[in-house]
Amino acid sequence: MQKFFVAGRPAFVRGPRRTPSLLSAGLLASVGLTLSTLSTSGWAQVAASDAGTTLPAVSVSAAKDTTVAQADTISAGALGSRKQVDTPFSTHVVTSDEAQDLFATTANDLYKYDPAVSVISDNGVSENSMFTVRGMPIDTLNSVKVDGQTFPSWDTDLSLEPFEQVELLKGLSGFMYGFGSPGGIVNYVLKRPTDTPYRSISVGYKSAGVFSEAVDLGGRFGNDDRFGYRLNLANENGNTAEDHGHVRRQVASLAFDFRITPDLTWSADAFYQKRRTNGTLFGLMFGGDAGGIPDASKVTHALTQPQNYYETEMASFGTGLDYRISENWHASIKYRFAKENRTNSDSFLFVTDPAGNYSNTLYAALTRYFYQNVDGMVQGHFNTGTIKHDVVVGAGFLTQTSEYSNSTGWNEGYFLGNGNLYASTLLTNDEVSISSNLYRQQRTTQAAVYASDTVQLTSRLAALVGVRYTQYQQHVYDPSGAVSSQYQADPVTPTFALMFKTDPYSTLYVSYVESLEQGGAASNTNLNYPDTFGPLRSKQYEVGFKTDHAKWGANLALFRVDQGYNYTNVDNIFVQDGTKRYQGLDASGWLAVTSEWRVLGGVMWLDTKAMDVNDPTVEGKRIYGAPRFTVTGRIEYNPSYLRPLTLAFGGKYVGNQAVDAQNTQFVPAYTTFDLSGRYETKIAGKDVTFRAGINNLFNRRYWTTAWGYYVAPSATRTAVASATLQF
Repeated sequence: MQKFFVAGRPAFVRGPRRTPSLLSAGLLASVGLTLSTLSTSGWAQVAASDAGTTLPAVSVSAAKDTTVAQADTISAGALGSRKQVDTPFSTHVVTSDEAQDLFATTANDLYKYDPAVSVISDNGVSENSMFTVRGMPIDTLNSVKVDGQTFPSWDTDLSLEPFEQVELLKGLSGFMYGFGSPGGIVNYVLKRPTDTPYRSISVGYKSAGVFSEAVDLGGRFGNDDRFGYRLNLANENGNTAEDHGHVRRQVASLAFDFRITPDLTWSADAFYQKRRTNGTLFGLMFGGDAGGIPDASKVTHALTQPQNYYETEMASFGTGLDYRISENWHASIKYRFAKENRTNSDSFLFVTDPAGNYSNTLYAALTRYFYQNVDGMVQGHFNTGTIKHDVVVGAGFLTQTSEYSNSTGWNEGYFLGNGNLYASTLLTNDEVSISSNLYRQQRTTQAAVYASDTVQLTSRLAALVGVRYTQYQQHVYDPSGAVSSQYQADPVTPTFALMFKTDPYSTLYVSYVESLEQGGAASNTNLNYPDTFGPLRSKQYEVGFKTDHAKWGANLALFRVDQGYNYTNVDNIFVQDGTKRYQGLDASGWLAVTSEWRVLGGVMWLDTKAMDVNDPTVEGKRIYGAPRFTVTGRIEYNPSYLRPLTLAFGGKYVGNQAVDAQNTQFVPAYTTFDLSGRYETKIAGKDVTFRAGINNLFNRRYWTTAWGYYVAPSATRTAVASATLQF
């Protein structure tokens, strides 16, 4: 599944100008070809042949015919469930079937062909997989949801096997979901009981020697099939391609429901996941005397040490009631508890000179996070004369508690020794230990009420008005239990939008959103650790168009986001000062050229700068971790003479990115390519699907960057394969 975007103007890069490779140019050409076919006359002809067919504008899978099965709706938080094409926001939904075709194991993989998404880190090399949206990182404390409720995902990755689809809402989400960074919301939708029996078994392989197995069972039982179940189990184990690399992952989830009456359903679910990766690296920092950032392809792959590993353990329980009050009214209430244990024993490398010499400090600690959510919502439809109303009213309460280790391993770390970027060096420290003596470091509560009305003014024109009121409290504690800082706020975050249906399958919209996010905090590498700051307010303006036909689709958004700025200054002090401005173009499209060929593509052009900052070394500079230009492309071939077979070739170009707020360092642009295939057949009368592919086909080694001071190396070329039996 992927999106494609209309070409923006060329980016101008600070420093040496870099020209995309011929392969990158080919991607640009394919995007231009795709979107040039979407002319007005061609549109009218296709629309006429499309009558009665509706598909989402933002997601496409490599199906075996030209009709692409996709997720039609998205859970839009306080807006309830809506068709993607009918929302005044940019969205991207990936189903579980599409995830398998992408060989996805993390959200990074799900959105690899979305040009608005840029990778920050990969969990095969770093602690976890993370990405930015339109240059803004996802808030892993507040912006990761499970069935619309906040879920602890601090430096971890949710396994994908238990989820039916993953929904990305780009941009601000203040009204819809409450506190969260303006990067967007990632909502994981749990697999629920199936109305008919479902059983599948999958096995997989990933180089250099990681094997996986998964089981998915669902169905109903009892009188009138009133009871339903869905069970998912997964296991992954083996050696990765990285130095000292090994991964071990176990996942179990169970969803249950009871149809008490035809209108009232009770549901419950439980989820458990444990993942440990050996050979992880927190990141690298290049000091002012390091002479810049070297070519990643020349740096040794042996940067980690035997004592480096990263482990997370997560558990969650949820329950809820869903009641259909009448044909037009619906109510629900739900509760979720979630817990995350995080154990890190990975290294931070500080490069000191142009020769690549570095000091290796290992940070070893245990941290815990506890979340509880209660949410209630009523959604309904009514008319006032000729005007139709779709209203939502709701309330929610959330508590978040963090527990940190008060130990040398967390505060100062353990010095392992000195090494060099271009040579393998064995470094150890017998004093490394992880303390289980934790203290409550932070507690946050949010109580909110919200309401919205989508007013259908005419058959084509609709207006959305929404508002959320939140009582927010944050307390930060020192190891003695005393309150070191606290913050209280009662913000009102509104949302306004106008939507115009240019045809039954297309929407032109303009929207305005405000949002608050939890304030920044100094890391244990900053001199002012553990200083914590109050919430930041953001504003977003967006004008967009999304269309959704049987043989083609497109999604275009012009946006501007103003966000409070926090960064590390030249004195290594974390500060919160000024405004970050992100503005640009985010566009996508796909076209079924023939019954055999489908072309998809996307472009993002992004302009960022720091404003009103009381630091002349930062004022007016590009925002760190935000590429100016990104292009994606993918071609899918499903031959008419062999319909069970689908082949795909895709690539992504990401422009250079500033590493620090002062723009003294940049990581270069890079291009990667992937090749994959799928074959569907029957064995002993049972459906079997074989998949195989190569990620990072040409083994491109590149740097990613995040948080304004560190870089991390990319994953190497990886061969993947799987087989799924459905019976």
